[in-house]
Amino acid sequence: MSESPSRLQVVFTDLRRAVDDVILKHQVTLEELFATIGWLQQVADAGELPSASILFYKTVLKGTEGATYAHPEKDGASHWEMEGPAHRPGAPVLHSPAVLPMRPDEPGEPLIVSGTVRTTTGDPLAGAALEIWQIDANNVYSGMDTSDFEPLNIPNDSTGIPANNLRARIITDADGRYEFRTVMPGTETFGLATDSPLATLTRALQLQGLRPLHIHAIVSADGCLPLTTQIYFDGDPLVASTIEGAIPADAVKTTTRHDDHHARGFDQPYRTITYDFVLRPTAEGATATPQ
Repeated sequence: MSESPSRLQVVFTDLRRAVDDVILKHQVTLEELFATIGWLQQVADAGELPSASILFYKTVLKGTEGATYAHPEKDGASHWEMEGPAHRPGAPVLHSPAVLPMRPDEPGEPLIVSGTVRTTTGDPLAGAALEIWQIDANNVYSGMDTSDFEPLNIPNDSTGIPANNLRARIITDADGRYEFRTVMPGTETFGLATDSPLATLTRALQLQGLRPLHIHAIVSADGCLPLTTQIYFDGDPLVASTIEGAIPADAVKTTTRHDDHHARGFDQPYRTITYDFVLRPTAEGATATPQ
């Protein structure tokens, strides 16, 4: 009786089949194969093999940590996104409507984010928690330094910035609604050296070594599976050209610019964006009888 194939054998067989299909479909030549091997050698010689994980890092996490929110098209659940290294637990708890902790002279265009947290069956989730964090307009995450992003070399000097700047845990109201005031986020870089093999690849692929503008969120509620996700912004060209992989279309929302800033207490025009979070009930939550 033969032994069952190992996980290595199963995964490698599928990988080999997928690569073979690509080679045959595009009639890859020996010269192109050897050029690929040569590029991999350059990556190794440059010490960039750990950084090369960004090519598939999110996909690996999507199939593991994000498995509970796979196939959102089936039930209208929100899309899953990786948490990333910039998350810090212990952010202050605020009730909606809220203002994220920020400096009195916080740089950046004011932004108001609002929406509803509900289940895939349409039930609003009162008391749901949205843990929010983002980079500031000067491209710095609070409470972190460059070493926190290793093996990537992402510059991040948060000296002088309060540890919880632009970080909060926001609680929805009785109707599952939330609102918070913040600023438009800056641009997060992958920290690739301009002359590195990885940077050369991104240029050849016409991709950017930058992340799209985004706001992070971990959304949780009783009886539902926790969701890690990100809000993206329409009109940002980086949405369609990032090395980390495709951004779901329904994660990209349009902002509206308002010039009547005095009515909201601003001293300059501001933007608003609406984003609803849709959570999947747990097995127990789905069968629970409403009280």
